[in-house]
Amino acid sequence: MPGGADDDYRVVIDEDSLDWRDADDDELGHLVHLFAELLAPFADGRQAAVMIPAYSVECWEQVTLADLAYTQDRRVPRDDRVRLARLLDKCRAIEPVEEDLSPTVRIGGMSVEPSFGLGHVVARARTGRSMSCLIVPRGPRPAGWATVESDAGPVELHLLTDPGAAPLFWRGVIGREQVPEREFFVLADRAFPGLVYADDLAFRHFDGSYEDVRSWLVDLLGAISDDFADVLTRHKGDQNQVMAVFSARGLDISPESPQTRKNASAWDQRLVTYKGHDYRCEWHGKRLWDRDRVHFSLPIPEHGNRVLIGIFTEHLGT
Repeated sequence: MPGGADDDYRVVIDEDSLDWRDADDDELGHLVHLFAELLAPFADGRQAAVMIPAYSVECWEQVTLADLAYTQDRRVPRDDRVRLARLLDKCRAIEPVEEDLSPTVRIGGMSVEPSFGLGHVVARARTGRSMSCLIVPRGPRPAGWATVESDAGPVELHLLTDPGAAPLFWRGVIGREQVPEREFFVLADRAFPGLVYADDLAFRHFDGSYEDVRSWLVDLLGAISDDFADVLTRHKGDQNQVMAVFSARGLDISPESPQTRKNASAWDQRLVTYKGHDYRCEWHGKRLWDRDRVHFSLPIPEHGNRVLIGIFTEHLGT
């Protein structure tokens, strides 16, 4: 969406975490692979940036970041090296400016001399933009959303150290920036990768306003995306066990009742067309006991076992 939340970069590489000169053979290969895994969800020409000084960082003996695509090394598989170089080519190159140069910051009570990348993330986060600093971790590191303290005051930002954390970052963007309704589905594919969506979903179908439902919806869609398929499998389809797992997280989900299934008119309301095929959205999540429902399907094998979010509604017939 032009001019929307998707048009400017949010992830910046911490170049200080790319110095692997003391890594042993096995660790070096792992670090190159991990760097690519961290960067892959964001390297599309818009979402990720690299500070120009990062290209001069010596990753290992006489091999700078800029040399990766051309330097053969038995410790680093060619496919990983070439993949990483191609991902870096899709990042925006940013020249540091004075605002990016902070003498020290404190993360989790620890003082850190920030890299150009971390300094740039801090500076942009101060403008109110949700930002993430990509750090290739070696050992325990702060991760996820964190408060960074400096002489200019605290600022909240995201530390990306786990490839699986990309959806959590986007969910944080939706909540922290209170993204407007028109931008919600711009970010939804990234925030909830285990889901697909019916074409006619609209927030106006809820009784509550978009502002009323947004936080609940992020929690619900996140839990369905992350865990619904696995919980069903783990509990062998036992609906009560599935409901209990979600209830423990403060989410009310349930399958349609036998009464609803016997009501032909009501049961047909749960039938949703997606990509030319009909799917029954036989589960639903409730915001309130009497209104605001999200109806969704069982995992769909032909769509990568993802779940179809089929209906936003105040309440369907039963």
